[in-house]
Amino acid sequence: MVDNPSATPEDDIDFQRLDTDFHRLVVHGQLFELYDQMLGEVDVVQVLHHTTQVVRQVLEAERATTYLVRPDTQELVSVATIGNVSRTIRVPIREDSLAGYCALTSRAFVIPDAYGDLSSIDPKLRFDRSWDEMNQYRTRDVMCAPAAFKGELMGVVQVINCRLRPFRETDLLPLQSVSHFVAYALYHAKLHDELATLKFLEREKAEFMRILVHELRAPVGTSKSLAAALRYVNQEDPKLDSVLGRIEARMDELLTLVDDILRLSQIKEGRPLGDIDVYDLVIKTGADCEAYLDEATANGLSLSLDLPASPVLVRIDLQAYHLILSNLLSNAVKYTPAGSVDVRLQVQAPWAMLEVQDTGMGIPEAQISQIFAEFFRASNARRSQIPGTGVGLAGVKELVERFDGELELASEEDRGSAFTVRLPLFEGED
Repeated sequence: MVDNPSATPEDDIDFQRLDTDFHRLVVHGQLFELYDQMLGEVDVVQVLHHTTQVVRQVLEAERATTYLVRPDTQELVSVATIGNVSRTIRVPIREDSLAGYCALTSRAFVIPDAYGDLSSIDPKLRFDRSWDEMNQYRTRDVMCAPAAFKGELMGVVQVINCRLRPFRETDLLPLQSVSHFVAYALYHAKLHDELATLKFLEREKAEFMRILVHELRAPVGTSKSLAAALRYVNQEDPKLDSVLGRIEARMDELLTLVDDILRLSQIKEGRPLGDIDVYDLVIKTGADCEAYLDEATANGLSLSLDLPASPVLVRIDLQAYHLILSNLLSNAVKYTPAGSVDVRLQVQAPWAMLEVQDTGMGIPEAQISQIFAEFFRASNARRSQIPGTGVGLAGVKELVERFDGELELASEEDRGSAFTVRLPLFEGED
């Protein structure tokens, strides 16, 4: 290498490279600010507003638009725009729109001259000048980048007319970085909206259930009372007595269903049933099982109880635990024509484990996954004509999970079922 005596130190410096590197540092600093802003944002409009504002500043663009994908209509919708005009724009997802083409192909690209030849990107790509003509605007250079998360296209980020110079390929990096943030934020907002919708629907459903219960309870109770009165005054007619007895039984079933529906709606709303405190499950389990001894004996069943000698402490709503155990015991006794029902309580740290096992009719294998669904009853249970609503087990599952527990079922048709409830042990205050 020959030295150039007239050369200065500045001649060895790539100013364009330095400018690019410095610009990238500034860009990434602003991107982190954008990320911090959007991290907890759950409003789609705000997400897009933050995005367009920051990307316009970062890339020195005259205008920026973040489009949201509408798969149902196959179009892009600008929820937030930055520039001299703020409006909602709908763009079809097809080749005659730059943003639409970006969404269609999931490609990021730079266009130095929007009115020029675009065949280097795609021979079918066209720029629609009608928006420019309508707004008396001149689009010169454009960049587009898809915003995708977990393989799902969420939107498109588009910037128009760099103030400093036409957009170049090196500007794609910050734009794509922005698009990644946007995709994540939109995905997060979408999940939040879906969750909010589910919660709203649950509240509406619970309200409907309360109204239904109120409207049903009165006429059902009246019908039962009327049937009982008619039986009393017509004791000499055996046929009428039998019919009225069946009506009374049906009214009792309906009242049970009404009560179960109301209880389930309260459980699903997360309403407290009682005070949450630390209780000894040994004492409570023993007391609840005692209440079922007479019923089990009357059905010709043996009811065994296996409890540890030392206390088993769990932080729980005592009424909730009563509902869990009483539902499991009631089902076991009801659906076990002969044999036994065994209740075991044991400790397997970090769990208190309650198991209710029976030798009853069991559940068909194909239906085990459905057994905790609301109002579902196994086919063999329906055939048995044993009264039931299919509500109890759904409520049990809701309650167990509310207290950070687990519920498992092992069952075999004609051989019995075993329900296992795991609840976190209370380990004392820190």
